[in-house]
Amino acid sequence: MVEGPGCTLNGEKIRARVQKGQNVLDIRGNESNKSSEASTRSSFQSFVGCEFTGVETLGKELFMHFGFRALRLHFGMNGSLRINPLEKDLKGKTSVLIIQLTNDAVCFFDTTAEIRLSDDCKQKVKAMEALDICSPKFSFSRVVEAVKRESARMLCDVLLDQAVLPGVGNIIKNEALFDSGLNPAVKVKQLTSEQVHHLVKMTRDFTLLFYKCRKNGSPLYKHYKVYKRPNCGQCSGTVTVCRLGDNGRMTYYCQHCQTGDPSEVNISKLPTRNSLIGWAYQGGMSNNDDVAKREEEEWACSLCTLINRPVNKNCDACMSPRPEGKFQTCVYKVKDFRHRVGD
Repeated sequence: MVEGPGCTLNGEKIRARVQKGQNVLDIRGNESNKSSEASTRSSFQSFVGCEFTGVETLGKELFMHFGFRALRLHFGMNGSLRINPLEKDLKGKTSVLIIQLTNDAVCFFDTTAEIRLSDDCKQKVKAMEALDICSPKFSFSRVVEAVKRESARMLCDVLLDQAVLPGVGNIIKNEALFDSGLNPAVKVKQLTSEQVHHLVKMTRDFTLLFYKCRKNGSPLYKHYKVYKRPNCGQCSGTVTVCRLGDNGRMTYYCQHCQTGDPSEVNISKLPTRNSLIGWAYQGGMSNNDDVAKREEEEWACSLCTLINRPVNKNCDACMSPRPEGKFQTCVYKVKDFRHRVGD
């Protein structure tokens, strides 16, 4: 499944490489939920001559706007897009939708396409962007309250509910639950407010790690602790694999590291991954050679919490400027393993 980070990056590609104001010269493909090929072709032809006015993403949905009309695109399990593809890029691929603009062509593969009204799409994005796990406008308080309202449901179901946390997919679900020390079958009502907040934070943290890996071309699987692993990346115990929840989604968890009794979880003792922890509270370092210089440091955006590359002066996700002063992210260089810490 193409999860929120992948969809967000697809939106960024279009935004960066396809200039607004171009007209649709031709559009062809297969609209979802249409039984007649002729009616599908006719529906898409209504976009010809329309002006491309922008792109938005919400969770796993991408919206391309053409005046008062919009295309709602969902990438499913293996969807992708190509902008101005070469012939070699198209070999062996059957495009679902090709949009030929004045100067650019956008091709979608293994993707569902639906025609919508732009105003409806924009209203949906505005109403839900604070819940979008990838959005720079993500609101911890709103998401915590949204999760708490699902008190009778299992955590594995709540995290995958796109009305609660748009953009969370099965990878994020499994790894966030592991980072929270919670069994996927635990119900929301069993958690304290602090545990709900911590679960939301771990979900957001892993999502941003996911986004960063995909953006930089780094292998995400190296960060998996339980997802599709035979053994737990923390205790080396056997990972339990089962179908769990309302939709029977594949679930991976460690029975040793993830408890079914939340009262046993001490958040302060949980291992951290890409959370920001004050290095001063760990007693400092005995050798300054282990601490990166400012120009070598990765840093955390103060607005959206994305971990950014050392060379970045602005956040990759929300373009906020790099913070100054002591609230920085330091990088320990110990045995080539980079421990990110901050305030």
